[in-house]
Amino acid sequence: MSRSVVSKPLVLALGVAFSGSAYANSVMDWSQSSLSCHAPQNAATRYAVPAAKGSGGETLPENATRLTADRATGQTNALHRAEGDVIVERNNETLNADWVEYDQRTEEVVAGDDFTLTRADGQTVKGKHLRYNLAKKVGNAQESAFEAVHEGRRLQGVSGELSLEDKNHSRMKNVKFNTCAAGDHSWYIQAAELKNNQTTGIGVAKHAKLVFGGVPILYTPWADFPTRGNRKSGLLVPTLKVGSDGTELALPYYLNLAPNYDATLTPSVITARGAALGGELRYLQAQYSGSLNGRYLPHDRRSPYNNRYEIKWQHRHQINPQWRGGIDLNQVSDDDYYRDFYGRYDIAANTHLNRRAWLAHQSQPVWGEPVRTQIVVQKYQTLTDSAGKKDKPYALLPEISSQWHKNHGKARYDFTAQLTRFDHSRKQSGTRAVVYPSVKWDWGNRWAHVRPKVGVHATQYWLKKHSGSQERRETRVLPMVNVDSGVVFERELTLNRQRYVQTLEPRLFYNYIATQSQNHLPNFDSGSTDFSYDQLFRENIYSGNDRINSSNSLAFGLQTRVLNAHNGAEKFRAGIGQKHYFNTDDVLLNGSLEKTPRKRSDIAAFAGGQIHKNWFVDSHVHYNESAKQTQNWAAGVRYNPQAGKVFSARFKYGRNEEIYTGYYEKLKQIDLAMQYPLNPNLYAVARLNYNIAPRTPLEQTIGLEYKNGCGCWGASLVAQRYITGLNQYKNAVYFTLQLKDLSSLGSDTYEKLRLGIPGYHKTNNVNTR
Repeated sequence: MSRSVVSKPLVLALGVAFSGSAYANSVMDWSQSSLSCHAPQNAATRYAVPAAKGSGGETLPENATRLTADRATGQTNALHRAEGDVIVERNNETLNADWVEYDQRTEEVVAGDDFTLTRADGQTVKGKHLRYNLAKKVGNAQESAFEAVHEGRRLQGVSGELSLEDKNHSRMKNVKFNTCAAGDHSWYIQAAELKNNQTTGIGVAKHAKLVFGGVPILYTPWADFPTRGNRKSGLLVPTLKVGSDGTELALPYYLNLAPNYDATLTPSVITARGAALGGELRYLQAQYSGSLNGRYLPHDRRSPYNNRYEIKWQHRHQINPQWRGGIDLNQVSDDDYYRDFYGRYDIAANTHLNRRAWLAHQSQPVWGEPVRTQIVVQKYQTLTDSAGKKDKPYALLPEISSQWHKNHGKARYDFTAQLTRFDHSRKQSGTRAVVYPSVKWDWGNRWAHVRPKVGVHATQYWLKKHSGSQERRETRVLPMVNVDSGVVFERELTLNRQRYVQTLEPRLFYNYIATQSQNHLPNFDSGSTDFSYDQLFRENIYSGNDRINSSNSLAFGLQTRVLNAHNGAEKFRAGIGQKHYFNTDDVLLNGSLEKTPRKRSDIAAFAGGQIHKNWFVDSHVHYNESAKQTQNWAAGVRYNPQAGKVFSARFKYGRNEEIYTGYYEKLKQIDLAMQYPLNPNLYAVARLNYNIAPRTPLEQTIGLEYKNGCGCWGASLVAQRYITGLNQYKNAVYFTLQLKDLSSLGSDTYEKLRLGIPGYHKTNNVNTR
């Protein structure tokens, strides 16, 4: 090991030393903590722990030391005294100080009155007095400040006593630290002792408390935590929610089981209901991955049900290059579970809980392309709605489907086949086989296209006994022919001195499907699709394979788009379309044939996009041609001049909409929402979703969001009242305190606000002062 002073033993360096005393006085004292930001971003460097500056000399050999100073005394291979802008460099570590005593024999330095040490791992320490061994990386400092940055995470703090035990271990006493911008002490963690292990990336704090705005709000006698953003077993921040069920407090505990396994156990208490235990297990391997979630409430004081639970399991498995599979399992204990424990959107989306297992296979190429086959077993848990009604779908036990396609010149050949066994406890069960070969040609370019298609849809049923009917077989074979064609005209357009391209896109779609009564066939999986502009150009207006509409029609549509001339981004789109019938045959959803005198379909129109610098619109209309009246329409407008400032209003009308299972009524709804900055740091949010007929508020939301000027913390308080069923409501108040790069206290409201307020932005992302 070389312990000589290389290059010039003592180099006279001209420069300005760091003004350590002024820095120390402003940074060491964190006692005057407040919620405001004391470090404007343009002046943050005044308060940051400055990295030590090097001498600018040649790169040193390994384990060699260079000392540079204004003045120095001492003997070679002995003790040196250096004063005035002292710089000591060794193995990517740099020390600056007013004066240094350096023992060349032991590689130990003593530095004062102010020093700055930047270690090889990027950590910087600044203080009054330092004793440090350059070779062993061992030392201690008094009244120091420190700073470290790892993968974008910044840690800063002050310590009464700092012990550097080696290059990977350190210990601090009377320490205060946070993850804020330089100079921001609006919150910090204060501990009697803090140990840091760089090898494991784990820190241990004793008698630690979280101080927010100068007020301690949390305390723990002992805590360990990751220091580099790595995973670590231990308690997570508790969550708190107040609402119709009283106060809900959850205390999650994280278990880092292995690099590719982890788990979270979450005991909780709901004051109006009782105690619950939740948990999540996550796993990740090269061939498979998944998660298992669950929650159990043994005694619910507000429900006739006990032993209430939910289970969610998702698993994906790549067995080999040809085979892969998965499981999606969802189960709850009772019909009221989602209404009691979830929000409005979750209730609507979880009427039918999916329980599905699948296995997929990709074969070797057949005529140059593989055959993709999938086997599915699926059975739903259907929950009753608030009126006590349910309509349970058929179970697939199983469904086997195969697909193959081949592009050859201008033609595309498609072949799909499906074999499904449908099972139901109260409806007719049976097996259905579907074969649908087709060929489609594509003759076109960037401004026009003609795409004729020919196919045959063949269906075979094997039906079981039901309600006195005997087992039977049914067959349906329908030829299908259609031609899709369109032209795109373009012209240059200038709006507000900006260059755009406007298109005019007429489109014709001829569709022929032979007429065939289907009321002798069961309906396992078909349903009506919403009438829209896009539906005009589909060959079948029904979903599924049990109902195929009769058609001898020509659909006409006219669409225009406004595109940015430089990048092609769409600014605005509008269109209108209708279908002309050449026969009067009509296949209803129940499978029966109906002769209708109409020659034209309903009219579908839409318009949406940016109409001015800060104004956006979105609308669609369905006009019933037979009844000469509007079937449904919706229109919305949004004013969004900047991120975090948005007002929106939307009206929705439906002449005959399904309100809940089996119950249809006229629908009139208005939806008002906003996010507005009251000042650069405080934002108001609100939403009113109101049903006009009958007069019922569906959702009411109001709240405030705040983020301090340095971006170190943010808080939100949101109150919500929402409908859970017929004449049933729930109230909830959510409070969230976000600490930068550390954690959040409370319940995150982002997803609720994003879904309810069009154009909503996280306050953390819009405040850049």
